Amino acid sequence: MNEPQPPARGLSRRLRIRTRLGLAFAVLLMLLLGLAALTVHRLGGLSEALNRIVDEQAVIRDSVNEISRNAEAVARKLLVLMSPDAELRVAAYPEIAAANGRLDDAMQRLGLVLPPGPRSERLAEVRQRLADYRASDAGVRDLIEHEDFRAARTLLGGDTEAALGLFVGAVHQLAASEERAGMAQARELRDQIDADRTGVLALCVAALVAGALLAVGVTRSIVNPLKRAEAGAERIARGQYGHRIAVDSADEVGHMAGAMNTMAAAVGEREAELRRLADVDLLTGLPQRARFIADGDRLLASLPERERQAVLICIDVDRLKAVNGVLGFDAGDALLQGAAAKLRVLFEGVAAYGRLAGGTFAALAPVLRPDHGAVLANQLREEVEHKLSWQGQSLDLSVSLGVAHWPEHAADTETLLRRAEQAMFEAKRLHQAVAVYNPGAEAARALHLSLLSDLAAAIQQDQLRQFLQPKRCLETGRIAGAEALVRWLHPQRGWLPPGDFIPFAERSGRIRQITDWMLARAVRTLAAWEAAGREPLTIAVNISTLDIQDRGLPARLAGLLAEYRVDPGRLQLEVTETGLMAGGADPIAVLHALKRWGVRLAIDDFGTGQSSLAYLQHLPVDELKIDRSFVQDVDADPRRQALLKSIVGLGQGLGLTVTAEGVETEAEQAVVRACGCDLVQGYLLARPMDLPDFEAWLDAAG
Repeated sequence: MNEPQPPARGLSRRLRIRTRLGLAFAVLLMLLLGLAALTVHRLGGLSEALNRIVDEQAVIRDSVNEISRNAEAVARKLLVLMSPDAELRVAAYPEIAAANGRLDDAMQRLGLVLPPGPRSERLAEVRQRLADYRASDAGVRDLIEHEDFRAARTLLGGDTEAALGLFVGAVHQLAASEERAGMAQARELRDQIDADRTGVLALCVAALVAGALLAVGVTRSIVNPLKRAEAGAERIARGQYGHRIAVDSADEVGHMAGAMNTMAAAVGEREAELRRLADVDLLTGLPQRARFIADGDRLLASLPERERQAVLICIDVDRLKAVNGVLGFDAGDALLQGAAAKLRVLFEGVAAYGRLAGGTFAALAPVLRPDHGAVLANQLREEVEHKLSWQGQSLDLSVSLGVAHWPEHAADTETLLRRAEQAMFEAKRLHQAVAVYNPGAEAARALHLSLLSDLAAAIQQDQLRQFLQPKRCLETGRIAGAEALVRWLHPQRGWLPPGDFIPFAERSGRIRQITDWMLARAVRTLAAWEAAGREPLTIAVNISTLDIQDRGLPARLAGLLAEYRVDPGRLQLEVTETGLMAGGADPIAVLHALKRWGVRLAIDDFGTGQSSLAYLQHLPVDELKIDRSFVQDVDADPRRQALLKSIVGLGQGLGLTVTAEGVETEAEQAVVRACGCDLVQGYLLARPMDLPDFEAWLDAAG
């Protein structure tokens, strides 16, 4: 909950930012204008007081001077009146009157200038002294008028002169007193100026403090909500869409915070919807992989102690690509929706289930014993596999299942699912309906992956070795040739048999590099034998399904034979019957091209594939090699002997040389000879040997 705000702060939060800034600037401007007006007013008052003092002092000084000057003038004129010359006396009277008039005017000005109080009292004393002087002066003039000059001189030199002295002294005392008063006023004015200066400085400081407080208040009213909005935006950006920024103002920041809250709510709703859609498959409505794993972990965590076992079944719809390709994706979608409906019926409320990808589904269910997993898998297969009618077409829904047990095979749903998928792939590879996860198979796959990364280096670093196994002609007893076999001398693992790397090399496509290496090594061996003058032998090299689909193989091989000047008839290429039938492209064109270059061709492991006789007669081959499965223990089984004789007759009837592979005992060789085989190959004659040992064996065999 928001704390209650003071009225002033609440009013501030309701005002827009531009209004607050405008008011703040207006208040600051009014403070500055008020301070300036006060300063001007005070300066005006001080200036006026100063002018008044100066004017008063000037008037007083002038008046005092005027009084002194005119008093002296009157005194001088009195001396003129003492003259017996009447004309001089008559002329002096107007001047005396004028001087007295000026003196009176000066006295009147002083009366106007001096304020009431002690200063006016001194002026009254001056007036009294003036009156005394004028009274004595009047007596002197009366005596003069009566021409009593002696008495006049006596009076003038006595009382009149004393009265004039007192009058002038009073005037000078007044002047000194006014000068002191003026100085006192000046000091008072200076003190007032100092006080006003201090007051103005105090007002300036107060205005600055008030402005700073106002600025801080306005700034905080803007910055604090912005900081809260920024912090809220960061939390929203981190995905906390439920967070709401506190809106405690009606200004622009408040509107922005409200807009951000609205945006967070909208984005949160959309993300929740997207997450829901991401977790659910739109076609089937089943949980997708991530949600299935989460549901599975929750299911495993909730199992009671007595039911701490579960089975994860991975289901893949067979032939989905074929259905999509022939009937369209709508038909494939119908298959998937039918499988999803079956899963719902079987596992709703009792297990976790979902669609992983494509036509792959998964279900995790608790079981009481591990063997219940196989029962549940078979029940699931029987329920899911059914005929589906779609637009008049009858679609057979078949599935391959992989099973993994918890906690035996994995401790969490994700790992358990991965291992169930591996079991499902194994079921497809072996054409089984159900396969259980085999840890040994995973170890083999891990080994194959490790070896796959080493195989390229093995070819470049010459870690492969050519081994030769001889073939003998039963009619002459001579060694007719040898089959070249590849071995790998791994720097860490030692000798690796072909079964450990040839199958995954074929699946990964690296078998072509091995084939090229084998062909080059065989051609160099033939060239070396010819150069050494040895009796010509034939070397047979196995080629894979990928090789017989490579239209560039004949040209590469022809260039290799020409480079070493080897007779093409001394090189034989062996391709398995299974490889011929599994080739995606028609291999006959490549085989004919090889045959045109003079290379001999042979069908290896004959009898294990599914080739027809019509197909066989179109192949440009020279030799038929019967698989060991027909030779093993042939001496003990008359039916095998009959079958072997039929195969030999078939091959020779087509004009082919027939070789029996895997002959290991004298009894087996005797039956093979009796059936008419041309050549034999096997441990009875010799095991595969590297080139030096093979050459030594040849020399020893004669």
